[in-house]
Amino acid sequence: MTGPTPDAEGNGGIAAAEQELALHRHLMRFGEAESRVAPVWSSAGTSVPAVAGHLARLWSVQVEGDRVVTEKGLPHARASVLNLIVTVPDAVAAERVVQTLSGLGFRHPSRALVLVADPNATESSLDASVSAHCQPSNGDGDQVCYEEVVLTVRGEAAGHLDGIVAPLLIHDLPTHVWWPGDPPFADGTFDQLVEVADRVILDSADFRDLLLGLRRLTTLRRRSGIGDLSWRRIAWWQELSAQFFDAPRFRRYLPNLNRIRVRYARPAGGEGTGCLAQAMLYAGWVASRLDWRRHATAEPLRDGDLRLVLEGKYAMVDLDVAGVEAPGVPDGELVSVHLQARGEMGAAEFIVDRERDEAVMASNADGMTALLRRVRMEPQTESELLAGTLVAEARDPVYEAALRAAAVFLAAARGGEDEG
Repeated sequence: MTGPTPDAEGNGGIAAAEQELALHRHLMRFGEAESRVAPVWSSAGTSVPAVAGHLARLWSVQVEGDRVVTEKGLPHARASVLNLIVTVPDAVAAERVVQTLSGLGFRHPSRALVLVADPNATESSLDASVSAHCQPSNGDGDQVCYEEVVLTVRGEAAGHLDGIVAPLLIHDLPTHVWWPGDPPFADGTFDQLVEVADRVILDSADFRDLLLGLRRLTTLRRRSGIGDLSWRRIAWWQELSAQFFDAPRFRRYLPNLNRIRVRYARPAGGEGTGCLAQAMLYAGWVASRLDWRRHATAEPLRDGDLRLVLEGKYAMVDLDVAGVEAPGVPDGELVSVHLQARGEMGAAEFIVDRERDEAVMASNADGMTALLRRVRMEPQTESELLAGTLVAEARDPVYEAALRAAAVFLAAARGGEDEG
């Protein structure tokens, strides 16, 4: 996270102030939520002990006779199940974080520490705001309560974020770091937060350079658990694909798959290769489950399309990935998957085609064409994706295998690079 540079007229200070004000306005929406149960506590030029002290007093409970009271008048106890550290580099990320965390609280109440770091500021300082929230957990009137802490760290202190957040974490609870946007893998600040975390949550669709990002993740997994929101997005496709082969008469086609055709929603003029994330993770998942290996590049990566030849157990496999126009489907999301195989009775094909929020599952095998069913897709919000990632196992060997395969395939498609 780097600070702004002066504009052509030398108004860098004004631009910086305007950016910080925009960030502040976005993040203060935390305190405006209907779930807020106490006035927002804010302090400019404060200290970590002062913030920690306020958090400790916020939920301190005293019993007077038959009444339960607190210093802040909050009759409910905090019910955090984890620590969540979030970085916010700009106002766009701030808007995303506010929307996502606002939908997360009652599912996974956490002590959320939202960090805005400006290491280029001339003076070192810390501004903080704390908001407390409670939401009903069931129809019995029980509530879950949690805090959201926004920290703006400037100057030298911004180079030591681990020292800022460590005293504010709830001990004995797991700590997750969510980094929305393209992570600065080479930045020391990123490394510091990785060391604090039990798990790092990213979205590979945010990577400008997908191959670099996938390779960094294969290294990162040795230091902490990884959560990838793009991986959760393809869970629906994985489930539907696997359902074909629940039928014993179709299962025999699995070892003989010889073509996999994946289509995704091509972004209009989008930057970077992150739009390929879901398609490559899906291909990596199938390949790693069936022990396929890269063999040759049929068509190198160009404009988001690629073709590879993979070596299967009994046959060579044609992997064909391409972007298509898909009205109503978010950029980068999968649009169709076609799996083809050879068998004793001839060729077979297993198809999942999506149109907006509905998919058709069909098979053509054993000389028969069968329309299995139409399936309604319930798109998940980022809050739901994040919630699912927070409760998943810290280490997912299936994801890690798919990640390695996806990185190898993408390197082969780009050509002339070390393919790992």
